[in-house]
Amino acid sequence: MESTIWLLVAYFAVLAVSLVYRRHTVRGPWLFLFRAFFPNWQFFHKVGPVPHLYVRYQGEAQPWSDWQWVYPRRQRQMLGVFHNPHGNLLLAQQNLVDHLSSDIKDLGEGADASPLVSYQMVCRLAAQAAREHIHQGLCQFELRLERPSPQGFSQSDTVLRSPEIAL
Repeated sequence: MESTIWLLVAYFAVLAVSLVYRRHTVRGPWLFLFRAFFPNWQFFHKVGPVPHLYVRYQGEAQPWSDWQWVYPRRQRQMLGVFHNPHGNLLLAQQNLVDHLSSDIKDLGEGADASPLVSYQMVCRLAAQAAREHIHQGLCQFELRLERPSPQGFSQSDTVLRSPEIAL
């Protein structure tokens, strides 16, 4: 019992020290593999635009569809407190979009994002979203930083537009 109390005190001491002494984000090729286990906590740093994924698609001999927001919010249900696999999947997919936005920001202006693992995974995510509407054709996705407001989105900036992706 006493060792548990000391562990808790040590834990909170480490938290307090980490709040006072801010360090740079830890980065490295091996740490990248652990990103799937941890959510993107950058939304705590400051309030700002939120990355959203938009997809459009084109069937054979058809015009391009309008841009569609891939992950709008779902209605909450009481059962979701105990069992929510679809909501967890949507959260993981939005986390992937957040990671792509962070990776693009780290790359810098004008750099090619196509070799990034997060970019390739978002390409597959966009193709999956387009396959819900058509089975063959093309799709394309946009990553937009949007600033939410009570009336919708007050500002929308396109960060990345993919080339056409064959389904």
